[in-house]
Amino acid sequence: MALQKIGTFGDLVLYKATVAGPSSYTAGGSALPIEGVSEVVAVLSTSITGGYYAPSAEASASGNSVTVKVYQFNYPATAAGAAEEVAAGTDLSAQTVEIVFLGK
Repeated sequence: MALQKIGTFGDLVLYKATVAGPSSYTAGGSALPIEGVSEVVAVLSTSITGGYYAPSAEASASGNSVTVKVYQFNYPATAAGAAEEVAAGTDLSAQTVEIVFLGK
């Protein structure tokens, strides 16, 4: 995990964390601990590598963890479709999750 301090806003700090994806994804979103902060106050942005999609609007914070919901576009190139949440138990440990957040 890498944690970068970007700036400060009063008693809050703007951070960018880069963490490995979960080795066994949890349906509804996997909680990713952010080492080096005591509390994540607000999640501003989330992304994940590997062609997956992690919408910021569906991320949530609790303590020093951020729960990230991950989707994939699981349809042929000749058709359009909605993104689907990855299956529970999917190994995403080879992927990198980037989280921008306000924390303490």
